Amino acid sequence: MKILLLESYPEIKKEYLEYLEKNNKIYELNDDFDSKAIQAIMIRSKIEISNILLDEYPNLKYVARVGVWLDKVDLQECKTRWIKILNTPGANADSVADLVLWWILNLLRNLNYWFRWLENRFDYLWEELNSKSIWIVGFWNIWRKIYERAKAFWVTKFYIFDPFLKKEDVEQNEFCEFLEKKEDLFEKSNIIGFHIPLLPATKNFLWKQEIKLLKENIVLVNTSRWGIIDENELINFLQENKQARFFTDVWEEEPNQPKEILSKLQNVLITPHIGAMTKQAEEKMHYFEDLVW
Repeated sequence: MKILLLESYPEIKKEYLEYLEKNNKIYELNDDFDSKAIQAIMIRSKIEISNILLDEYPNLKYVARVGVWLDKVDLQECKTRWIKILNTPGANADSVADLVLWWILNLLRNLNYWFRWLENRFDYLWEELNSKSIWIVGFWNIWRKIYERAKAFWVTKFYIFDPFLKKEDVEQNEFCEFLEKKEDLFEKSNIIGFHIPLLPATKNFLWKQEIKLLKENIVLVNTSRWGIIDENELINFLQENKQARFFTDVWEEEPNQPKEILSKLQNVLITPHIGAMTKQAEEKMHYFEDLVW
């Protein structure tokens, strides 16, 4: 099989694909290849798979997404062309869970101030994690991992909103309570974590009307996509509520820099989409059993 990497690959990531080279030929965009011979293409998070792109590879059999979300893949068009979609759900769950819990702990101790060289030790006076409840949107791979980690810090209240799960699915987990109303999530929560795909059902999930319901000292964590959050309204909220805290690993303008007004807020922490950037996660995300012939 001839596989084309549609995004640039540094040497460290090419190592994760060595298992494919025994029975497959791997090309990069700057190599000399015949597009009609390409049977599989591999993407990460930047390339959009549209009918125009698919027309360039008429004999394509697979689209392999290194990672989880498929919001940039035209699934219906691939189905029409009998192209199989591959991804690696769960491969980066531990990596992202570690990052999220790390920044929740940082925000609860105001350690974001240290990164801005504020040296008054009383500026760091805030909260312990075990005094908080965590409200989770999307109780899937990553947030299940965070839930397990947070229990080790004696968090005993988890409120779960997930329209794709049933009450009994959620409440069989220790300390978990299922939320039926979205409004309860925003009115009552101390810490809200988002890790959900961008779908018609999740788009505009935290919008103007929901942001008005947030507590003034809320901690928000977003490792999803920006289509679920109204960025401008959230910026206004964070400017007006200095006790609120926000950590995000994604932003609206990706792959360009985030809005300057957002990145300069003292109660905001932004990382450059690094949730999956551990060696272990990278290796697991690059393994596609279907491509091993």
